[in-house]
Amino acid sequence: MTEAPFRFAGWFTLDVRMLATLLLFSAALATLVLALRYRNRRWDEYVVGFVAVFAVTFAVTLTVTNWIAVNPAIKVETVFAVP
Repeated sequence: MTEAPFRFAGWFTLDVRMLATLLLFSAALATLVLALRYRNRRWDEYVVGFVAVFAVTFAVTLTVTNWIAVNPAIKVETVFAVP
């Protein structure tokens, strides 16, 4: 029988309060950056700017909180092979 060597599963925990806080912070920072930097632009530039700033801010804050926090927002508990 041929076994696939990459068949793994895992348990992870998700802190919804931390994720909600990070989402709110990222949205507020993206809105602030757009209000201060973007003047008299087309609507599509507002959307692209918001998504870009939001995504970068969310990724950075999620990484920093997972690195520093005792109870991070997303944590992989265990990884195990699937039979």
